[in-house]
Amino acid sequence: MRKEYKNILVAVDGSEHAYNAVSEAVEITKRNKAKLQVLTVKETSRYYNAFDRSVFEVTSKERPATDIPKRVSEIVDEQVEYEEINLYDNNAKRQIVQYAKENKIDLIVIGSSGTSKTDELYAHSITKYVVNHAPCNVMVVK
Repeated sequence: MRKEYKNILVAVDGSEHAYNAVSEAVEITKRNKAKLQVLTVKETSRYYNAFDRSVFEVTSKERPATDIPKRVSEIVDEQVEYEEINLYDNNAKRQIVQYAKENKIDLIVIGSSGTSKTDELYAHSITKYVVNHAPCNVMVVK
């Protein structure tokens, strides 16, 4: 028997793999008539001024987290209802796992890599940590 998922979390960092994860999460949400939560952990040391949360200047290649809600909305395109969750922290992997534990998430959907070569290494680290520490099933999407 296939497991039924009711609380689905998709973690988004602005990478193409993360947006592919959003698409996959939408389909799983529809099939299961579930609740979808889109989590972005905005790393304060990377994109945000720690004092006032304003966005630092970054190149378009780095895809700042400010573009994420718009792109997620375009992908979801009213197919399902979803909730956006934005956390500010320097430890995305722990925040994803902690959020899943605290909110009784049944499934985490996450991209396999980040936005740049450095991010890819870091995202692999995040993905590996989430897979090994999550309180639920994790789907890794390319």
